[in-house]
Amino acid sequence: MDYSNASTRRNIILDKLKISGQVFVNELAEFFNVSQETIRRDLTKLEELRHIKKVHGGAVSYQFGFEMEFNQRARLAEKEKKAIASKAAKLITPGDSLFIDFGTTTLEFAKQIATINQLTIFTNSPVIANIFHDNTTIKIILIGGEFGASKMECIGPVALQGIAAFYADYAVIGAGAISPDAGVMDQDLNEAAIARQMIKHSHKCIVLADGHKLNNRATALVTGLREVSWLVTTDPENKLKGLAFPPHLKIIVA
Repeated sequence: MDYSNASTRRNIILDKLKISGQVFVNELAEFFNVSQETIRRDLTKLEELRHIKKVHGGAVSYQFGFEMEFNQRARLAEKEKKAIASKAAKLITPGDSLFIDFGTTTLEFAKQIATINQLTIFTNSPVIANIFHDNTTIKIILIGGEFGASKMECIGPVALQGIAAFYADYAVIGAGAISPDAGVMDQDLNEAAIARQMIKHSHKCIVLADGHKLNNRATALVTGLREVSWLVTTDPENKLKGLAFPPHLKIIVA
């Protein structure tokens, strides 16, 4: 079938959304045999028409809302996120200090490490901070700032200044996209700035990202891969064998 016609592609994209609720740029580009930039233009047009909402690495049906409710976002690739969180938690030991930014995968990670004693947690999310309240050995420092209720996190200059007052063993961050060439990326400029600041004030960085985000790009660069010590991911499409990452980067497949 000829997919050179934009209208044809966009109708098929809408059909796919009716079935699965979410589509990914890289998968659509492969399906239609067009560039990812072509797919991004298609998604931008569909968003302008209020048919979809663009999210990290793809789009969701507009029925999910212009800003998806958190519990709906959390259900996307839910099993993969839990598997990633479980693997990443094995890197943490009692006494460690961690920055944790807010996302559905980092929330799962927080649940996994909540039983590890003597941790120090710095986070810009009240939701993540609350995960640790039952473990009295854990010190929790909540970073304040401009609160975005739809995303349950603090962002902006005040949050960046708050992060800069501390230094941690690890920065544990989520990602909107992972490019072997460009690095770790995010669709939201404010969230990218938070993650960047956390990495700057940490000894090592752990990135959590499901396999759909591999070999993809997003709007804002968070950091180059030279600053990342571990990438914890999944590989449902066997992408990793065809990607060239820096030799120092430890890749853990969940």
